[in-house]
Amino acid sequence: MSTTPVTKNSDKFATTPPRRPTSADIELLAFAQSAELTARDLYEQAVAAGAGGDHVASLVAVAAHHDAYAQSLSALLGTDAPQARNDALFSSLKPGFGANTESMALAAHELENTLVVTHTDLLGLLEGTEGAALVASILIGESRHCAAMAALAGKSPVSDIDLFLTTSDVVSLAPQA
Repeated sequence: MSTTPVTKNSDKFATTPPRRPTSADIELLAFAQSAELTARDLYEQAVAAGAGGDHVASLVAVAAHHDAYAQSLSALLGTDAPQARNDALFSSLKPGFGANTESMALAAHELENTLVVTHTDLLGLLEGTEGAALVASILIGESRHCAAMAALAGKSPVSDIDLFLTTSDVVSLAPQA
Protein backbone atom coordinates (compact mmCIF):
# COMPACT_ATOMS: atom_id res chain seq x y z
CA MET A 1 0.00 0.00 0.00
CA SER A 2 1.41 3.35 -1.04
CA THR A 3 1.67 6.07 1.54
CA THR A 4 2.27 8.79 -1.03
CA PRO A 5 -0.53 11.35 -0.82
CA VAL A 6 -2.39 12.17 -3.99
CA THR A 7 -2.05 15.84 -4.78
CA LYS A 8 -3.91 18.00 -7.21
CA ASN A 9 -0.84 18.26 -9.44
CA SER A 10 0.04 14.56 -9.48
CA ASP A 11 -3.41 13.29 -10.38
CA LYS A 12 -5.54 15.24 -12.82
CA PHE A 13 -8.66 13.48 -11.50
CA ALA A 14 -8.14 14.33 -7.84
CA THR A 15 -9.91 17.51 -6.82
CA THR A 16 -10.32 19.28 -3.55
CA PRO A 17 -13.93 20.17 -2.72
CA PRO A 18 -14.63 23.84 -2.10
CA ARG A 19 -14.71 24.99 1.47
CA ARG A 20 -17.42 27.64 1.07
CA PRO A 21 -20.93 26.83 -0.21
CA THR A 22 -21.35 26.87 -3.96
CA SER A 23 -24.34 28.62 -5.55
CA ALA A 24 -26.15 25.27 -5.65
CA ASP A 25 -25.26 24.73 -1.98
CA ILE A 26 -26.68 28.12 -1.05
CA GLU A 27 -30.09 27.11 -2.41
CA LEU A 28 -30.01 23.81 -0.52
CA LEU A 29 -28.80 25.37 2.72
CA ALA A 30 -31.44 28.11 2.46
CA PHE A 31 -34.05 25.37 2.18
CA ALA A 32 -32.58 23.68 5.26
CA GLN A 33 -32.77 26.96 7.18
CA SER A 34 -36.44 27.42 6.26
CA ALA A 35 -37.16 23.85 7.40
CA GLU A 36 -35.45 24.51 10.74
CA LEU A 37 -37.42 27.72 11.27
CA THR A 38 -40.59 25.79 10.44
CA ALA A 39 -39.75 23.12 13.02
CA ARG A 40 -39.04 25.81 15.63
CA ASP A 41 -42.39 27.45 14.97
CA LEU A 42 -44.24 24.13 15.12
CA TYR A 43 -42.82 23.34 18.56
CA GLU A 44 -43.62 26.86 19.75
CA GLN A 45 -47.17 26.34 18.41
CA ALA A 46 -47.49 23.11 20.41
CA VAL A 47 -46.25 24.75 23.61
CA ALA A 48 -48.64 27.67 23.12
CA ALA A 49 -51.51 25.18 22.61
CA GLY A 50 -50.66 23.49 25.92
CA ALA A 51 -48.84 20.35 24.74
CA GLY A 52 -46.04 18.83 26.74
CA GLY A 53 -47.46 18.44 30.22
CA ASP A 54 -44.53 17.53 32.46
CA HIS A 55 -42.29 17.65 29.38
CA VAL A 56 -43.02 21.20 28.23
CA ALA A 57 -39.43 22.26 29.01
CA SER A 58 -38.22 19.56 26.60
CA LEU A 59 -40.42 20.96 23.84
CA VAL A 60 -39.13 24.46 24.53
CA ALA A 61 -35.55 23.11 24.36
CA VAL A 62 -36.18 21.33 21.05
CA ALA A 63 -37.66 24.54 19.62
CA ALA A 64 -34.52 26.36 20.77
CA HIS A 65 -32.33 23.70 19.12
CA HIS A 66 -34.09 24.25 15.80
CA ASP A 67 -33.67 28.01 16.21
CA ALA A 68 -29.95 27.50 16.88
CA TYR A 69 -29.64 25.32 13.76
CA ALA A 70 -31.34 28.04 11.71
CA GLN A 71 -29.00 30.67 13.19
CA SER A 72 -25.96 28.54 12.35
CA LEU A 73 -27.17 28.16 8.77
CA SER A 74 -27.79 31.92 8.67
CA ALA A 75 -24.21 32.57 9.78
CA LEU A 76 -22.91 30.38 6.98
CA LEU A 77 -25.25 31.82 4.34
CA GLY A 78 -24.94 35.47 5.33
CA THR A 79 -27.20 37.69 3.25
CA ASP A 80 -28.36 34.65 1.25
CA ALA A 81 -30.21 33.26 4.29
CA PRO A 82 -33.98 33.44 3.74
CA GLN A 83 -34.73 34.04 7.47
CA ALA A 84 -38.26 32.71 6.95
CA ARG A 85 -40.05 29.46 7.63
CA ASN A 86 -41.66 27.37 4.91
CA ASP A 87 -45.28 28.51 5.33
CA ALA A 88 -46.73 25.71 3.20
CA LEU A 89 -44.95 23.09 5.30
CA PHE A 90 -45.94 24.85 8.53
CA SER A 91 -49.62 24.97 7.51
CA SER A 92 -49.65 21.32 6.50
CA LEU A 93 -48.10 20.14 9.80
CA LYS A 94 -49.70 22.64 12.22
CA PRO A 95 -52.78 20.47 12.99
CA GLY A 96 -50.51 17.77 14.46
CA PHE A 97 -48.87 20.24 16.84
CA GLY A 98 -51.87 20.86 19.10
CA ALA A 99 -52.52 20.44 22.80
CA ASN A 100 -52.60 16.61 22.94
CA THR A 101 -49.07 15.64 23.94
CA GLU A 102 -49.13 12.09 22.58
CA SER A 103 -50.47 13.02 19.13
CA MET A 104 -48.14 16.04 19.04
CA ALA A 105 -45.19 13.79 19.90
CA LEU A 106 -46.13 11.44 17.05
CA ALA A 107 -46.34 14.40 14.65
CA ALA A 108 -43.04 15.73 16.00
CA HIS A 109 -41.44 12.31 15.59
CA GLU A 110 -42.54 12.24 11.95
CA LEU A 111 -41.19 15.77 11.44
CA GLU A 112 -37.83 14.93 13.03
CA ASN A 113 -37.59 11.71 11.06
CA THR A 114 -38.29 13.61 7.85
CA LEU A 115 -35.61 16.15 8.77
CA VAL A 116 -33.12 13.33 9.39
CA VAL A 117 -33.78 11.82 5.98
CA THR A 118 -33.83 15.21 4.26
CA HIS A 119 -30.57 16.35 5.85
CA THR A 120 -28.98 12.99 5.03
CA ASP A 121 -29.97 13.52 1.40
CA LEU A 122 -28.56 17.07 1.53
CA LEU A 123 -25.19 15.69 2.60
CA GLY A 124 -24.99 13.82 -0.69
CA LEU A 125 -25.79 16.96 -2.66
CA LEU A 126 -23.65 19.59 -0.95
CA GLU A 127 -20.30 20.39 -2.53
CA GLY A 128 -18.77 22.77 0.01
CA THR A 129 -17.23 21.22 3.09
CA GLU A 130 -18.41 23.95 5.50
CA GLY A 131 -22.06 23.41 4.59
CA ALA A 132 -21.72 19.64 4.69
CA ALA A 133 -20.05 19.74 8.12
CA LEU A 134 -22.78 22.00 9.48
CA VAL A 135 -25.61 19.85 8.11
CA ALA A 136 -23.91 16.73 9.50
CA SER A 137 -23.75 18.33 12.96
CA ILE A 138 -27.43 19.31 12.75
CA LEU A 139 -28.29 15.77 11.67
CA ILE A 140 -26.98 14.41 14.97
CA GLY A 141 -29.39 16.60 16.93
CA GLU A 142 -32.31 15.75 14.65
CA SER A 143 -31.68 12.06 15.26
CA ARG A 144 -31.76 12.59 19.00
CA HIS A 145 -34.98 14.60 18.72
CA CYS A 146 -36.49 11.71 16.74
CA ALA A 147 -35.74 9.24 19.53
CA ALA A 148 -36.96 11.66 22.22
CA MET A 149 -40.27 12.28 20.45
CA ALA A 150 -40.80 8.53 20.01
CA ALA A 151 -40.27 8.08 23.75
CA LEU A 152 -42.60 10.99 24.56
CA ALA A 153 -45.27 9.35 22.39
CA GLY A 154 -44.81 6.09 24.28
CA LYS A 155 -43.14 4.33 21.36
CA SER A 156 -39.89 2.43 21.31
CA PRO A 157 -37.52 3.76 18.66
CA VAL A 158 -36.21 0.20 18.32
CA SER A 159 -39.33 -1.98 18.28
CA ASP A 160 -41.74 0.36 16.49
CA ILE A 161 -39.97 0.04 13.17
CA ASP A 162 -42.91 1.56 11.27
CA LEU A 163 -41.98 4.91 12.83
CA PHE A 164 -38.92 5.21 10.63
CA LEU A 165 -38.93 6.72 7.17
CA THR A 166 -36.75 5.97 4.23
CA THR A 167 -35.66 8.33 1.51
CA SER A 168 -38.47 7.07 -0.71
CA ASP A 169 -41.04 8.13 1.94
CA VAL A 170 -39.96 11.76 1.97
CA VAL A 171 -42.08 14.17 -0.02
CA SER A 172 -39.86 16.49 -2.00
CA LEU A 173 -39.78 19.70 -0.02
CA ALA A 174 -36.74 21.09 -1.78
CA PRO A 175 -37.06 24.18 -3.92
CA GLN A 176 -38.42 23.47 -7.35
CA ALA A 177 -36.11 24.37 -10.25
